Order: sequence, then structure tokens, then C-alpha cells
Amino acid sequence: MGADFGNPFFMEKRMRKLLLATSALVAFAGAAQAAESPIQVTLGGSVDFRAAMFQESEKLMAGVNTGRRGSDFNTGYELTVAAEGKAANGITYGASVNLDNDQARAADGQSVVMDNAYVWVAGTFGKVQMGDEHGASLLFVYAPTVGENQIDGYYTNFVDSTTLARFQPTYVSMTEDTTKVTYFTPKVGNANHKVQLGVSYVPNAEQGTTVSLYDDVKGYKNQTEVAAQYTGKFDALSVTVSPMMTTGQGEGDKNTVASRDYTTWGLGAQVAYAGFTVGGSYVDAGHMNTTTAQTDDQDVWTAGVRYGFDKVTVAANYMNGQGYYNTLVGADAYVEDFDAIGLGATYTWFPGLATAADAVFFDQDRAGTTSSNKGHVLMLSQKMSF
Repeated sequence: MGADFGNPFFMEKRMRKLLLATSALVAFAGAAQAAESPIQVTLGGSVDFRAAMFQESEKLMAGVNTGRRGSDFNTGYELTVAAEGKAANGITYGASVNLDNDQARAADGQSVVMDNAYVWVAGTFGKVQMGDEHGASLLFVYAPTVGENQIDGYYTNFVDSTTLARFQPTYVSMTEDTTKVTYFTPKVGNANHKVQLGVSYVPNAEQGTTVSLYDDVKGYKNQTEVAAQYTGKFDALSVTVSPMMTTGQGEGDKNTVASRDYTTWGLGAQVAYAGFTVGGSYVDAGHMNTTTAQTDDQDVWTAGVRYGFDKVTVAANYMNGQGYYNTLVGADAYVEDFDAIGLGATYTWFPGLATAADAVFFDQDRAGTTSSNKGHVLMLSQKMSF
């Protein structure tokens, strides 16, 4: 059969095929270009100037009250660099690096240290984070705070960590910022009710950029952190509920005191209505951060309320705890009773610029009848966030 190149019908048919093929190539090239689009890099951070008046009784085992300075200034600053990209198939990916001068990690309060650094990938499957970051515990809620965060805040910068235990709503953050892998599920549910799960795994606790090569150090390995969060809306009422559980395997050798294996569990909740937020939490810390000879109970609970109106937000909260703090001076590492009452307020002058007032009153009793610490921190701060 002869060729049909001169037939108008076949010529039109071939042109259609050529146009379809060209369109497919253009679409493919567009998809490739979208996948290779430039990564967006953002820079943010904050500078927080704090002025405080403080007092501690610091009644030691010997029954001697030592004097303290009554006021001081403190500046906290942080810088976050974040990068994010998006592939043609909808998957997003990125990295985040946060630097600060956190007083608990930087001995002089001026050195810049890494708070967290991680890479992440997210899509319809959820989100995976890999690196030094907070982990699944981010889903846990507790008593609402404001400004300098009162019972869970920066008042601890103005107290002595060797005489006052630093209780936290999650008890202690043993896996905080440790190198880990975390997976968050997508938020599933409908417009008014959603649930999200998170799980983290830590091969070796308190390890950041270093690598643990041997089993002859005191600490924990094979830590897991599992948390969930439910958010619901009932007309004008919003509810958040978050259970959490953590586990860890203790380590030690003939030259060190072995840490005990532990399992902790906790439950937190918040309810918001008409500008008010009421919430609280309870955590049973089990044998976390204890040795084999330490067998007393460890737990912490919180309760509080927050109210926001116009440019002002105020809060009041309370925390009570008991447990072992082996970094305290003296023979008694067990804190039988720790109470902290927090009052706070913030006023936002302009976007990013806020003034905060904070007051925390604490009372600590250790196992020894003559070992206690009672005091307060009154703080005024000016913070710029960008």
C-alpha cells in the first residue's frame, strides 16, 4: 500500500499526535522544573532582655542560711535558619538549625550553643524528622502559661540548680534535643475532630553531635517516646487532650552506678472558651533518672488558666512534684515536695515586640528535715521576635 502523506485526513491525525507529544514533553519539563525549584531559606529569632529580683532561703543540711544577691539582668537570644522545598509530587522537605545561649547548656550564658538541628520530609504519609529535636513530646499539653512561661519558664535562670530542683510539666526532659528519629502521622478526622500520633526513638540519651561507641557510661539507651493529641471543637468550645508514654533502658558498668530501666506515662488536657484557656497535666515518672537504690515515687502535676484580650494576655498556674534530683548538693537527693505558683502577663506593643511580667513563688522540701528551699523570682522582660 502506498504512503498516505498527501491525504489530509492522515496529515491532521499526525499533527494531533505531534501536538499531544509536544504537550507531554512540556508537562514533563514543567514538572521537572517544579521539582528543581529553588529552596526557600528563612531567618528568624528573638532577643529577650530580663530583669529580675529574686530570693532563696537555701536552708542546707548543716542548717546554715547562705546569702544571695537580690537582683540581676539576663539576656536570652536565639537564631533559627530554616530551609524548605517542595517536589512536584507534593512532598515537602527541609531542615532547621536553632542556636541560642541557653544558660543550662552554655556555662557562661554568653556562648552560643546548638539547641536543635534536624532534617525533615513530609507528605500525605505524615512527617519524619531526623536529628536533634524535641520529638513526640511536642504533642503533650499542660497548664497554660504566657510570656516567660512561669512554672515552666526562665525563672530557673535566677535560682541555684544545686539547691533547687528544676521540675518540669513533663517531669524531666531526658530525651530533649537528643539525636533521634521522630514520626508524626497526619491529622486524621473531620473538620471538628482530629487525632495525631507521634513516636520517637533515641539510641543513646544525651548524645548530640558525638557518637556513643561503648557501653561503659551511665545513662540511657533505646529510649522511645510515644504521644497522641486529640483536638475537638464543640461550638465555641475547643478541647485538646494528649496522652504520652516514654521508656528507656538503663546503662552502667562496674565503675559507675547503673541507671534503672524506666517507663513513664502522662495525660494532659486544655479547654478553651471565649478567650479563656484552662488546663493541666499529670506525669508518673516511674524510675526515670534513678539508680537501683532509689525506689520512692516520682510524679508531677500542673493546673492553670490563661485569658487573652486585645493586646494583653494573663495567666496563673501551679505545679507540684516529687522525685530524685541527683545533682542537688547534700546527702538527700529525694525531693519530698516541690510547689511552684506562677503569675504572668504580656502586652504586645507592635508585631514581634512584647513586654512581660512574671512572678514565681516556690517551696521545696527534701528528705532531710533540715533541708528546704523557699523563695521567689520577680521578673520584667522586653522581647523582640522576628
